[in-house]
Amino acid sequence: MAFPTSAPPLAATPEDASSRATVAVPLWVRAWRRFRANRLALLGLGYVVLLLGVALFADHLAPYSPVETFAGMRGRGPSVEHWLGFDHVGRDLLSRLIFGTRAALIVGLGATGIAVTVGVLVGSLSGYFGGWVDLLLSRLVDTLMAFPTLALLIMLAAVLGPSLLTTVTVIGLTSWAAYARVVRADVLSLRERDFVMAAYAGGAKSSHILWHHILPNVLGPVIVLGSLGVGSTIILESALSFLGLGIRPPAPSWGGILSDGRAYILTYPHIAIAPGVLIVLTVLAFNFIGDGLRDALDPRQRG
Repeated sequence: MAFPTSAPPLAATPEDASSRATVAVPLWVRAWRRFRANRLALLGLGYVVLLLGVALFADHLAPYSPVETFAGMRGRGPSVEHWLGFDHVGRDLLSRLIFGTRAALIVGLGATGIAVTVGVLVGSLSGYFGGWVDLLLSRLVDTLMAFPTLALLIMLAAVLGPSLLTTVTVIGLTSWAAYARVVRADVLSLRERDFVMAAYAGGAKSSHILWHHILPNVLGPVIVLGSLGVGSTIILESALSFLGLGIRPPAPSWGGILSDGRAYILTYPHIAIAPGVLIVLTVLAFNFIGDGLRDALDPRQRG
């Protein structure tokens, strides 16, 4: 009797097929699926994309110049020609809000980009090298976080003078400490992992290990924290402009328009209501995106 030389292949079980399908799907595709399942995150993303479009094409979307004054229209309410009415000096409020969107996103994204860059650099160096480098950079982070953020911003903005560039730079260089702490904690854990030790034993330089092995593994939490930080940055810019230390008038900004309407809240309430609603909606949108990214990039999630 002849015996088979090899056993027939086993039938694939549903679990094996599911496992192969999970491995075959790229990580970013699975992350997008999880993000897409969060309706609030999608809603926030759609709103932010709309704001980006408004900011990019503000010159074409604004019906009037943001600094043009209409005689005799001071504080007038909404009408067919002017949907949101006029501000306290007779400028079209809708046009000023449209151009203020550009300023808000420049500050929000620009300052957050600076903060993330500095925070990742400081946190990665502190966590990877340890010793006196970690001690020095950690004390720097602790010192920066010891100051009240708004008070530090007001002091620096008053010294440097109000402008868009000053606002972006000052907010970015005073809000990186939180990112540095998160990155440092992750790097302290990652530098003891086997793949990092193997790269080090293979003769890889510290710069190569940081750039190719450690930083890619800390980007997930940083992206989530950065998306949440954009909303906080917009609030800080609005606070500085509200106090007259942000973007220099007559250039429109949401905080500046809100400050203009403060003295007329009882007589011309629409001046303060419109920018206030925009600030709230924008901060909520970025928070929704941050929550969606946190769930999408969580390695414990599957599918």
